[in-house]
Amino acid sequence: MDYLATREAEIVGNIRDYFKERILNNPQAVLAQVDGELAALYVNYGNDWTGRGVVADAVQEATIAALEGVRAECLQLLEEKRTPDS
Repeated sequence: MDYLATREAEIVGNIRDYFKERILNNPQAVLAQVDGELAALYVNYGNDWTGRGVVADAVQEATIAALEGVRAECLQLLEEKRTPDS
């Protein structure tokens, strides 16, 4: 595995670990936080007029991917709570 792939996997794993318990305890609050962070990251990602470079782009892409995964987990958990069990 090359450096970028290793770094991306590390970032995704760390972000998922950080939010794992928080998602279970308060998915609505985590969703609000992640939505704000993603909005800022997407704006920053589009504003690369200075040239971040390959490594910084990979870090930002991995962060966005991980936060999108956290967002999906929050939405799924909230939907499960709204839908009564059969």
